Amino acid sequence: LCYGASSPALSDRSRFPTLFRTHPSATVHNPTRIKLMKKFGWSRVAILQQAEEVFISTVEDLENRCMEAGIEIVTRQSFLSDPTDAVRNLRRQDARIIVGLFYVVAARRVLCEMYKQQLYGRAYVWFFI
Repeated sequence: LCYGASSPALSDRSRFPTLFRTHPSATVHNPTRIKLMKKFGWSRVAILQQAEEVFISTVEDLENRCMEAGIEIVTRQSFLSDPTDAVRNLRRQDARIIVGLFYVVAARRVLCEMYKQQLYGRAYVWFFI
């Protein structure tokens, strides 16, 4: 019994046949995220993720839903602990709408790095998941 595990991998009944959780999978909100992107007219988004299983599975589902909705994924960048290169690559790809998936400690590093590399202001939207 898990009360707070949201990893989509835990939905795989062949791997976890006896697991029951009270918290839904992290992918449950992806349809709403797609609707928000459509509402704001975002047709091109970039993804920045921490290289953790829960984020990888959530991003894979989000990418599939984006493709179905006609939303282009400009780039998908991942990092283990240091987001410097990943944020630099977002800048090189001219990413403007950036979906971020990472834990709080990594978020601090990402925010510092986006400030250093000037990926903020009116031209950018950061959408943290």
